[in-house]
Amino acid sequence: MVLYGFGSNGSGQLGIGNTVDQSTPQRCWLNSELPGSPMTIAAGGNHTLVLYDEGTVYSAGSSRDAKLHSRSSMSSMPIFQTTYVSVLGNKVKLCSALWDGSIFVNSENEVYTAALGSKGEQGTGGISGSMALQILPNFPPVHQWSKIVDVACGVDHAVVVLNDGIVYGWGNGRKGQLSYPEEIVCTPRRLAGVGFKVVRAVCGRDFTYLVGEQSSGQHTVLGSSKWEIQSQAPALVPDWKDIGASWGSIFVLEGSGKIRSWGRNDHGQLAPPGLPHIEKIAVGSEHVIALTKEGKVISWGWGEHGNCGSGTDESGDVKGKWNEILDTNSDHSMRVIGVGAGCATSFFWAEDPES
Repeated sequence: MVLYGFGSNGSGQLGIGNTVDQSTPQRCWLNSELPGSPMTIAAGGNHTLVLYDEGTVYSAGSSRDAKLHSRSSMSSMPIFQTTYVSVLGNKVKLCSALWDGSIFVNSENEVYTAALGSKGEQGTGGISGSMALQILPNFPPVHQWSKIVDVACGVDHAVVVLNDGIVYGWGNGRKGQLSYPEEIVCTPRRLAGVGFKVVRAVCGRDFTYLVGEQSSGQHTVLGSSKWEIQSQAPALVPDWKDIGASWGSIFVLEGSGKIRSWGRNDHGQLAPPGLPHIEKIAVGSEHVIALTKEGKVISWGWGEHGNCGSGTDESGDVKGKWNEILDTNSDHSMRVIGVGAGCATSFFWAEDPES
C-alpha cells in the first residue's frame, strides 16, 4: 500500500522528503517498513497524522510539533515518523487533529491529548496546554464499559462520541460549538440538548456537526451560523454513508453516491453539479477530494497550494467543476483504496505493485 500526497507542504506536512508545495501527487515516505493500510488521515495547521489499521500512528509536519515523534525515530528529512510510540504503542483506534495539537484514542478507550493554544484545547483542566502527551483523567465518565466510537476536532475544539450516543467536548465553545453555556471548556463536558443518539461527528472552524443513525437521518449543527450553515441544513439526512466538514461547509455522502452540501462556497467548496457516483470523500479546510465509483480521484474547492491539482483559476480555485487528479483506468496497476484531506493538503493511498 503506497500513500501519496499533494498540496501545502511548507512545514513538510506531506511527508514526501521536502518542504515544497506540490500540485501533482508525490509518494509519501515512512521511517519504517510499510504497515498495513491507512484508516484515517487527520491534519492540523501544519502537521498530518496517519493512523494505520494495525494501530500505529505516523506524523509529519512542523518543527513545533517535533514532540510528536519518538526520539529514536527523528530524521532530518520531512517524512512520516512513528508518533508517541512509547506511550501509544500500536493500540490506537481513533485520532484527530486540532490546529496545534493531536488527540488519540486507544483500544482501551483511553484518550490522550497533546495540544497548544489558550482555549482549553488539551482538555486536562488548564486554559493553556503543551505538546507533552497527557491522558484525560476519569474519561469516559459514564460507565467503565463505555466505548468511544468517534472523535473529531475543529481548529480549537474537540468532541468525542460514545457508543450510547452521548457526546462530550472541550476547547473553544464561545460560538456554541460545544452546546451551552457558550464558553471555553477546559475539561470534557457533555453536550446538552442534542435530542437523539449520535453516531458520528465532524467539526468546522466554529461549529460541530452531529448525525444519528442512518435509518433516522437525524442531525444537528451546533455553533456559529455563519455561511448559513444552520439555516441551509435539510430537515433530515437519511441514508447517509459518510460525512465531512470544511471550516465553513458541511458534506453528506449519500448511499446513492450523491453528495449533499451546504455552507461556504466563495471558492467553489460545495459539490459541483454533475458529479459522477462518489464512493469516498475526504474534506479539508476548504476543499474536497473524492474517489469515484470508476476509480478516479477528483478534487474541487480552494486549491491555491496545489491541493486540488494544477487546473485552478487565477484565484487558485476549482469552482463549479472538478479536477481529475488520477484516472486509474489508464494505469491498471494502481487501485486507489482511500482518500484523505487536511489544511490545503490532499492524500490518497493505493495498491501499486510497480512501487
